[in-house]
Amino acid sequence: MEGWIMRNVLTGTWIALALGLAHGAQAEIFHRETINEFRAVSIAYDAQVCGIWVANESNEVVLLSTFGKELRRFETGMRSVRSLTVEEDGILIASGWGEFRRLDREGRAIDTPFRLSETLYDTEGLHRDADGSFLVVEDDPSRLLRIAPDGAVLMELFGDSFDPPMTEPQGVTRDPYSGNILVVDDNEGLNSLFELAPDGRVLSVTPLSQYGFDAEGVALQPETGTLYVGFDSGRALAIFDWIPSEITIDTPLERGPDCAYS
Repeated sequence: MEGWIMRNVLTGTWIALALGLAHGAQAEIFHRETINEFRAVSIAYDAQVCGIWVANESNEVVLLSTFGKELRRFETGMRSVRSLTVEEDGILIASGWGEFRRLDREGRAIDTPFRLSETLYDTEGLHRDADGSFLVVEDDPSRLLRIAPDGAVLMELFGDSFDPPMTEPQGVTRDPYSGNILVVDDNEGLNSLFELAPDGRVLSVTPLSQYGFDAEGVALQPETGTLYVGFDSGRALAIFDWIPSEITIDTPLERGPDCAYS
């Protein structure tokens, strides 16, 4: 019943946004709960298994239910996983030193380690978008990039030029309904959630310090508007309800299989 109510609330919000009734509004965030003593440096929502993949900067990845219950854990064959994202056949993981690898959902290697793009080294956050391209954030220098499947750089934006500056971007995802890009900036920056238009325009900045220390991972379950933020040094995974500030695309992106319960 709670999930049904939340979906209807979100549906009403989307109608209001589409009619322009919420023009100029700030994104809204409502804290649900926090899972303590759980390190999450990168998070990715997977509608095919209705779960959240988590990297904790070890050689393992963990699959959680949308409630936060551990479902699966396996070694990746990579010494340390710094970021990850979901693809059709499984997950793509990155070491943070330029090395990438694809695994199926049972942890079996699909291919050998490779370079996604020659420009990528310090990959802090990774998100595969609906068109097959990748959103990537790095913190040295502070960059938000869009990378084509063949490795070509389609977009490069520098966080230091944002207003306010986004100096330490760590995690990235995209809301398929509004089109907005979500990036978390860690404690060396503003320890905040940046909501960006597809061109990098800053729509809203939501402080996160009251919920945790050192934000590093972010994922969104779009069907329910459930937002997950991982805090590295704070060793916590916080779960929120989230509503975007505005819609920035004409047509919603493909969302994948339905997973509208949480």
